Amino acid sequence: MKGVETRFKSSMFLLSLLLVCLSSCASSAVASSAILQDARESFLYLEKKVKLQQCPVGGKCLKHEMNSMASGFVIKVDNEGAYALTAAHFCDTEVPPVAVSPPITHKDFFTVTTLKGDEYKATVLASDMKHDICLLYVEGLTEIPVIRIATKAPAPGDKVYNVAAPRGIWQPNMVPLFEGIYNGSSGKYAFYSLPANPGSSGSMILNEKGHLIGVLHSVYIRFPEIALSSRHRYLLKFIKKNVKKYVTYKSVMRILDLKNLFKPPEETLTVKPIKVIESK
Repeated sequence: MKGVETRFKSSMFLLSLLLVCLSSCASSAVASSAILQDARESFLYLEKKVKLQQCPVGGKCLKHEMNSMASGFVIKVDNEGAYALTAAHFCDTEVPPVAVSPPITHKDFFTVTTLKGDEYKATVLASDMKHDICLLYVEGLTEIPVIRIATKAPAPGDKVYNVAAPRGIWQPNMVPLFEGIYNGSSGKYAFYSLPANPGSSGSMILNEKGHLIGVLHSVYIRFPEIALSSRHRYLLKFIKKNVKKYVTYKSVMRILDLKNLFKPPEETLTVKPIKVIESK
């Protein structure tokens, strides 16, 4: 009887342990699902149309149009619009050097689409090519969840999540969701085990609480399962500096009763030097 009792106790212990494990795993799955459900509502699909022009002296102007796409998300909303983040290489247009004669000029037009399928025009507020982060203002977008910013950087081995539209794969109410691991940082880069492709640029990287820790901007050469982002501290610095700057600017303009604060100015096409980066 003693042996039977011992086996019974051992079985009960294993059963209890199994139930605890199953309960923990279920809770984790529910938490992950809730985090991604909230995050996907903040997703933005970004498109840029670039109109290029080259006008020889006394000749007919040559015109060309280019299009690109990226992912983005909202970090702040006010009464007039939303502040969104994406990759700087999407915001900045690369054209041949100024030395080209006649020079090539360009003008950019940005459009964002929410997960619900609503379209808005966007304006670039700030762009940091060194860390590949861009801040956009989306006028009129006032009802959309925002992504909270993590106060601490992740630790190697932490689970992470990504909401993106690689290769433009997304539809209203559908956007790909990915799960990966934070691998660590080196120099200005943070490394993640996350798949990425063109269109993933500018997408959110979240920790297990659903807070922002990175903005995906490129992949490791010849191995697209390792994604790169700016390190958390650079991301935090960029957000604090530029959002505060434009919120203050907006307040001053309102006091002066000036409207269309973030409307792109009607100006001639600008010339920008070429920049070469390895990115997705």
